[in-house]
Amino acid sequence: MGRRSAGEPVGRGGAGGSPGKAGRLGSSSAGGRPVRLVATDLDGTLLRSDGTISQRTAEAVRAAREAGIHVVPVTGRPPRATWDIAEDAGLGPLGACANGAALVDVSSGKVIELEALELELTTVLVEGLRQSFPGALFAVEQVDCFNYEIGFFEVLRQWNGVVNEVQDIVDALVPGSIKLIVRRPGSTAAELIAHLGNGHAGHAGRFSLTSSGLDWVEIAAAGISKAYGTGRLCQLLGIDPGEVLAVGDYYNDLPLLSWASRSAAPANALPEVLAIVDRVVPSNEEDGVAQLLEELVAAQQTTGAGAAGASAPA
Repeated sequence: MGRRSAGEPVGRGGAGGSPGKAGRLGSSSAGGRPVRLVATDLDGTLLRSDGTISQRTAEAVRAAREAGIHVVPVTGRPPRATWDIAEDAGLGPLGACANGAALVDVSSGKVIELEALELELTTVLVEGLRQSFPGALFAVEQVDCFNYEIGFFEVLRQWNGVVNEVQDIVDALVPGSIKLIVRRPGSTAAELIAHLGNGHAGHAGRFSLTSSGLDWVEIAAAGISKAYGTGRLCQLLGIDPGEVLAVGDYYNDLPLLSWASRSAAPANALPEVLAIVDRVVPSNEEDGVAQLLEELVAAQQTTGAGAAGASAPA
């Protein structure tokens, strides 16, 4: 595990430089460059609502990779909750977990880069939020475990790896924490994000905010996003950003969908997501991403693009 272990650094503000949106998906998108990498969210996008991968989707991923198209997971999940589903789906060779904070080698099951929160900042944020946002509850995600305060879960969920309940999250804060998670029963994620943005100006630029679901707000290192993580994957794999097609459904996918030269979302995505993508595909329950991958492979076969990739279908 390490930081910046390969390739040149990507500025976390821009994930390697945006190639710019190129309008509707089609052979002329991004100057006619083929799609060589599909960056796909997992929950609500590639996976069905029960968290499983359909046979059709797994077959579509395999066909795309055999055709020379990387299909990589870009997910809010931590690495330990990504290995099994990535293997079942045939994704790879690399991936971005924890909303871009952890880059992983899917085949070996190893974290190859990690952007962690500053320990001192994490402690300050917890103490500050307890004063300014009474009733806030905290959890902290680490590579090997998830620690949460008593009362954080209304219904305890099943998690991969070690899960620890603690009296005070400060006692569980250690160097290398991927993200701090905060919620307050009765408050929405949007309300908490607005509060964090307005009430902690003294730490502006030192952390990033997003939400991957429920009423949770995730606090990560400055500049971390799915766009940042995918930009790093492109550098490691030798992919031009103009050859990326991104697919996602939720708030934490917005930076990636805005950054990628081509974007799509399943029909079940949030309205804010549907409003910015180039194409809407059928829902995750209807194997929408599988249909998109099948079209990419078919377009490649039609154009004879070979291992160089395929233009995105209109």
